[in-house]
Amino acid sequence: MGVEAVGILALMETAESMDNAIVDYGILKTMSPRWQRRYMSWGMPISVLGMRFIFPVLLVSLIAGISPWHAARLAVLAPHRYAELMLSAREMISAFGGAFLLLIALSYFFDEDKTHHWLSWVEAPAARLGGIPAVAVGVTLVVLLVMSKLMPHEKDPFVFLLWGCIGIVSYILGKEGLAWLIGKPGASKAVAGGGFLTFLYLEFIDASFSFDGVISAFAITADPLIIALGLGVGAMFVRSMTLAMLKTNALAEYVYVEHGAFYTIFILALLMLGSVLWEVPEWVTGVVGILLIGGAFIASVMRRR
Repeated sequence: MGVEAVGILALMETAESMDNAIVDYGILKTMSPRWQRRYMSWGMPISVLGMRFIFPVLLVSLIAGISPWHAARLAVLAPHRYAELMLSAREMISAFGGAFLLLIALSYFFDEDKTHHWLSWVEAPAARLGGIPAVAVGVTLVVLLVMSKLMPHEKDPFVFLLWGCIGIVSYILGKEGLAWLIGKPGASKAVAGGGFLTFLYLEFIDASFSFDGVISAFAITADPLIIALGLGVGAMFVRSMTLAMLKTNALAEYVYVEHGAFYTIFILALLMLGSVLWEVPEWVTGVVGILLIGGAFIASVMRRR
């Protein structure tokens, strides 16, 4: 079952990460060749060991009130108990990751300077609304409040709102703080030109995309080592595909593919937030991404012709 689980997890990660690859592509274009290479050499250990193993261990440590070492031993010696503790944090992770990803999508559509529109009847009015200060944050807060009001009585809306707000603050500190540092006179070379801080922001976005996949992987296997390996194989393939797109500039001629990726992020964020109300099958996210990005690709080809 171990080999089969690794294969299933790798395919799941690849199918769900098409939108992630396109977002990474947009950020990598702004980075120097050195930091683009480090996206693989430094980024892969962070992605595989950090998000797929160390982060879950730290989360279980926090939930159970035990040391990280004890949590790691639990992962190896009592994986089913470890999985139970990990799954108990699903609402917190869904609120944090959902709010963060929703802000990424809304910030793309609420952009006054956006020139190309795929679904113009949606995107053109949204771009005009971008002139309202902090409109994306306001919409995200409204979504969090509505979801918290609809939550079943046995669930705690305060915890959901708290972690959703932490996701909003993380986005603001990550993106806006980075923009402030890069634009600050006298910024160091590590900051300017898409350097170290841009790399950290890119890794943080990747982490947000991986939250839901890490939790969902426990439905396939309770072994955290197999989860880390399977999702890591998928992450490596996605990163290699992103670099290939960057070298060939493949998306430059397909202007709507990026739009499809951000529509997918928008739907993924809503599904993550909505998971506190209903069970969302894992395959739904992958299918939505394939349909939206595939539709955007076809629309791009038709536009070229």
